[in-house]
Amino acid sequence: MKVKPYLLTTLFLIIVGQAHAQINSDMQAMHMIKNFYTAYSSLNFKSGDGNKLDSLIDKYLTPDEGKKVKEGYHRGHDIMTNDSGINHKSLETMVIKTISDSKTLNIETGKEEIIKGVKDAYEVSYVNGFKPYSNGVQVGTGPLIDILVVKYKGVLKISCVANGLTNGLQYNGTHNE
Repeated sequence: MKVKPYLLTTLFLIIVGQAHAQINSDMQAMHMIKNFYTAYSSLNFKSGDGNKLDSLIDKYLTPDEGKKVKEGYHRGHDIMTNDSGINHKSLETMVIKTISDSKTLNIETGKEEIIKGVKDAYEVSYVNGFKPYSNGVQVGTGPLIDILVVKYKGVLKISCVANGLTNGLQYNGTHNE
């Protein structure tokens, strides 16, 4: 009978340890994402900060995702902000949260379904402007961006960036648990 409490205590400690490790991992990834956007917002794209942009992309993105972002930028598309831009005021409103399981309505069946969260994925949102409504209320507008973070050669890096409004990471089966 004394074995059961010991086993339960051991199991509890293992579960708590794993939860703590995941929280610590999430905090490191969110901090890295915030550092990236802080540096990214300081670039002056009009003056040709191309070398600084390349250096920033190389530091924070995996080579494959960095190549996609650079190609997009050369075509006139800012993947990292979904063409919304970012500045120091945007950073003050930035929210980074983990993508977790969520309920959604399946438009084909009309029933609610659970969409599994994506491991090591984060949703980034911020206000980069205000939209006036006819009643005079100013409502903040800005992008919703999904980011997948991986350890690449022992360093946290952004490995996928998607438009959060399309749930790009959640519907891409290669990133699901």
